[in-house]
Amino acid sequence: MAKTKAVYKSDPNRKGVKEKAGKVSEIKSEMKSYPTVALIDLRMLPDSLLQNIRKKVREEGGSIKIAKKAVMGRVFDGVSALAGKKTELNKPVGLILTKMSPYKLNLFFNQNKKKRAAKIDELALFDIVVPEGETDLPPGPALSELKTAGLNVQIKAGKIVIAKESTIAKKGEKITAPKVGALQKLNIKPFETAVNLIFAYDGEYLYSKDVLDIDVNALLVDAFNQSRNVSINGSLYSNSTMEQLLTSAVRQGLALAVLDKKEVTQ
Repeated sequence: MAKTKAVYKSDPNRKGVKEKAGKVSEIKSEMKSYPTVALIDLRMLPDSLLQNIRKKVREEGGSIKIAKKAVMGRVFDGVSALAGKKTELNKPVGLILTKMSPYKLNLFFNQNKKKRAAKIDELALFDIVVPEGETDLPPGPALSELKTAGLNVQIKAGKIVIAKESTIAKKGEKITAPKVGALQKLNIKPFETAVNLIFAYDGEYLYSKDVLDIDVNALLVDAFNQSRNVSINGSLYSNSTMEQLLTSAVRQGLALAVLDKKEVTQ
């Protein structure tokens, strides 16, 4: 005789279930007031940067929602375009509701990065260079620590001086503990932390960060310049080429007149 599988249902009257259902309804209702919904990764995001972003998003008339996976899953289930993105909820995330377009939101995040210190054994993403010049460090243990890190240092006028620009870590190289300590003593924060935007949804399309990082304005300017050059070379008059074409025509006319005058004189 086959065993029947037990089916368990949540009691809708339980306090915890009611709270989750209320949170889901609250977020769904609020989402209707915003043209853009975006998901950000909260891992490795410093709390100070999160609070700064939260404040600025609020100033723009938006909000950031942070809820449990079960709550976010129910919210995503209510939007067909987001239902397929539920696998992104397996990590800590924040839901941003904003009136900014996906492109403007991504630009906003890119413009609000925060400098951070290097970590021990972290790979250098580029050559980390310490410039030549004075420091605020007095002579003492710091001198030998900076030397151990590979810096060319001297003592001048009672202060430690970087005598020559030095590359403390090359691209792809692990940053050792002595080098991390030297950078910290010099108050050099070589890296940046930014909000990791997973995707943005404008009610019609889902945009990944790769797409949003494309500089549309630069592409449009380049396309305009190329079409303008074609118009000028082909002598096609338009509002943007009229002045240059007329100027060129006047110069050619003057050159021709001068040439004709020389021939008549001869």
